[in-house]
Amino acid sequence: MVLLFFRYKYFASNPVQFGLSALVTYIVILMLYLFTGIARRKELGGYGESREIFQSIFIVILITELFYILFNLIYLKYVDPAFWENLKTTTLSYYKGLKLGGEQMEQRMKSFKDVDQQTKPMGLLKGYGFSVIIDSLFGLIFAAILRKKKPNS
Repeated sequence: MVLLFFRYKYFASNPVQFGLSALVTYIVILMLYLFTGIARRKELGGYGESREIFQSIFIVILITELFYILFNLIYLKYVDPAFWENLKTTTLSYYKGLKLGGEQMEQRMKSFKDVDQQTKPMGLLKGYGFSVIIDSLFGLIFAAILRKKKPNS
């Protein structure tokens, strides 16, 4: 939530910075999932099956994405309801400064048209499901990498 707040508050004035901050934030979140898997394997005595490691990662994914949705809902509805409109305006100004053609600018600005649908309850629920699926794929990869079977005694 802190990372989202900083992204919205300090990086929304420039679409490039906003995009880079989103990428950096996502990498930090993925590292959180990886460290969760490492901690779980240590908890299991240094050995663990993918399933055991992934269970812990999956719980963290569910909680993280829930907090992400709740923060977005509160921030975008009550704290800064004009956020998307302001971001759209600064992005449009940025693209005009790059002297993009009308068609190129329109293509890049299309994503702002769906924001209203994405921030409604059903859109948030779909986003939650999609995010959990994508994050779970990374979680499965981390669990497979961290898997270490006990040697037969």
